[in-house]
Amino acid sequence: MSAASSEHGFVHTPRNGTPSKPAQRKTTPAEHRVQVAAARLRVTLDERLGRETPAKTKALAKEPI
Repeated sequence: MSAASSEHGFVHTPRNGTPSKPAQRKTTPAEHRVQVAAARLRVTLDERLGRETPAKTKALAKEPI
């Protein structure tokens, strides 16, 4: 084994009962426009396929680009 590798075959992540959430960061206007456009596509696709769209996605799709 090299000096940079661990002695163990793999490393366990600690189990603390709550999944770690990625840090929320402010999205740029360009990223927000992409998210709104993607939400609109998702709503359209779900309608055509007869699927239920989450309320959060529907609300995002209604926002102006």
